[in-house]
Amino acid sequence: MNTIRRQYNLPNCQLILEGLVDANADSSQVSGRPVLSTLINAECRFTGVETVLNGGRSFLDNLIAVVSAYAQEFLSGVYHTEAHPEEGSAIAFEKTNVPDRHRLLWYPETGAQGGVATEAKAVELTTVQLYDLVEAIDQLLTDNRTLPDLTLDLAPVSRRYRQADVPMAQRLAPAVVGLGSLAIAAGLFYLTPTPQEIEPPQARVEEVRDEEDSPEGLESPPGTDTDTDIESLDPEDSEDPETDETPLSSAELATLLADATQIGDATELSYLERELYRQLDRGWEDRNEINRDLEYRVAVGQDGAILSYEPIAGTSEGSDRQTPLPELAFIPTSASLPEEIADFRVVFTDNSVLQVSPWFGYAENPTLGPEIEDSATLRRLNDELYDTLIEEWTETPIFQRALRFRVGVLEDGTIADYQAENQPAADFFEETPLPDLAEPEAAGIGDGSLVPKEPLAQFDVVFRPNKVLEVSPQRGF
Repeated sequence: MNTIRRQYNLPNCQLILEGLVDANADSSQVSGRPVLSTLINAECRFTGVETVLNGGRSFLDNLIAVVSAYAQEFLSGVYHTEAHPEEGSAIAFEKTNVPDRHRLLWYPETGAQGGVATEAKAVELTTVQLYDLVEAIDQLLTDNRTLPDLTLDLAPVSRRYRQADVPMAQRLAPAVVGLGSLAIAAGLFYLTPTPQEIEPPQARVEEVRDEEDSPEGLESPPGTDTDTDIESLDPEDSEDPETDETPLSSAELATLLADATQIGDATELSYLERELYRQLDRGWEDRNEINRDLEYRVAVGQDGAILSYEPIAGTSEGSDRQTPLPELAFIPTSASLPEEIADFRVVFTDNSVLQVSPWFGYAENPTLGPEIEDSATLRRLNDELYDTLIEEWTETPIFQRALRFRVGVLEDGTIADYQAENQPAADFFEETPLPDLAEPEAAGIGDGSLVPKEPLAQFDVVFRPNKVLEVSPQRGF
């Protein structure tokens, strides 16, 4: 085995790879340029930057995936989760307040096994340096004599990360000189106008004229009783005269919520926290509109419905328009107000991260509710769950990272509950068969509480981009 070195040089960036070549395997090749098949070390250098990024194959894979995702995010203006990995990646990007600066975070590999350090080293890049890095990676990927197994699969990002439109000229202004061919091509592509959506024709609604202005002989529409007495629609004449269905005013709601009992059960709080996070996370689309943290105290009922919210920690009254809270809030009546509520602290951070936690904390560790623990039953359900999911998982994956879920199954094999365990799973849950298969009502979920009433077997389920499915019990057999 011989050592070989490859360099991809750009004016503001240099990518250097050192690896091994199998001379025997390469002797049949007509070209005199050997194939670098095994990577020993990769280095990334920037003009004017002292820090030299380096690492093994894991570092290079992370660098390619994250930089490509961040470039896609920067050019399109659409937030890309792959550019901001939460853990396990040697490379990540962090938001800055300077238009022409991009903060790259490098977690150096530690130990013989190539573990990733917990402390990051920050490298400030200009837009030109970023594009030269993209061009260097592009040259590497198109070089079939260097790491032939190296690939990059770009997939569309989740639509919920759409942000307000920013003029492309404004985003590309700092990098008008020295851009690589890939960056220029990408910029021109995104300059193409987006076709405007054609609204469907709407029915024309005409006002009903007074009877004296109506043409003679005009008949009322079928099913319409022109002699109906409006007074007969008085709520006092309804079947249940004691039921008050009038929405509460803000003052009335505040008074009733102040007197309501707080839910203290840790398990129920945990399920409510999960449901509140799910609602807000899926409803928060324009994540890049806020420039400071927005904090709220949010009250929810036992069914997870948002009953009220109030700004805290200096958050202004009108800031809720930048959050999904106004659209999700449910205005109860005195008849529908729950006997118990739970208050949560909700923070919409300026780096697009959502935080939800119980206002009064947890008095004890929450559980998942009643569980099935019999080993024989767990083995049977493990096989049944795998067979069900693999049969129903017919779509070709468009995600690039593994989707991890917790899945609760009844003794008869019915999937009653599932929860995303990482951000990719929260983004691409609809790409799995879980939403169509889940039957929460079968376990009594939603019948006065979100906690399952029937025992569930809890499994870890992983959907991988290469169409591999993994199923295992959370606590073992």
